[in-house]
Amino acid sequence: MFKNFNKSILYLTLSDSFVWGPFIIIANLTSLYLSERLGADTASFVGIGTGIYFLTRSIFQMPIGMLTDKIKNDKDEIILLTLGIVLMGLPFLFYPIITEAYQYYVLQFIFGLGVSFNLPNWRKLFALNLDGGKEGFLYGFYETMLSFSTAIFSAVIGYVANLGPVYFDWAMRGVSILMMLAGGWALLVFTVKERKSHNGHPVLPIEKVAK
Repeated sequence: MFKNFNKSILYLTLSDSFVWGPFIIIANLTSLYLSERLGADTASFVGIGTGIYFLTRSIFQMPIGMLTDKIKNDKDEIILLTLGIVLMGLPFLFYPIITEAYQYYVLQFIFGLGVSFNLPNWRKLFALNLDGGKEGFLYGFYETMLSFSTAIFSAVIGYVANLGPVYFDWAMRGVSILMMLAGGWALLVFTVKERKSHNGHPVLPIEKVAK
């Protein structure tokens, strides 16, 4: 089953596992973390920050997708995906020094911009590199890896953050570095010479692959 496994799919799966895996637990802990820095109105600040994040996504995702569609090879998608991963991880490096709500809003904007670079390009690369007739297995592999990484990161980060404020800060910084380093997995897609996305070709229907 894993013989001659699609390396492009593997690298894309690993990049997502090390980005969204640790992010999920950090997102759940954000309100608790910021309450010590922003005071009683934290719920309101987090609500506004979440709105800024999704508004940023809504503004930038389509233009970025349209831009990369105009370029036939996949170099732009891989580079912008890597940039997006770095931008997603960067804000958490500064969480420990937040003292004002506006700082949190700026970081949420940066994170939203990173997601805008990440999602359209990751999904496009993943779809283009799927093997005909193995779509279900490859999507299942991706979801399994993402769920497993989320479970591991949630347990580890939650345990470390519970040790005290100083450890909570280091958990945030650790997540930031881990997420940014995940950009390396995305760059490894360049090393897969037989990748289907190289010339921007769509995935062939199953019957054509069989021929």
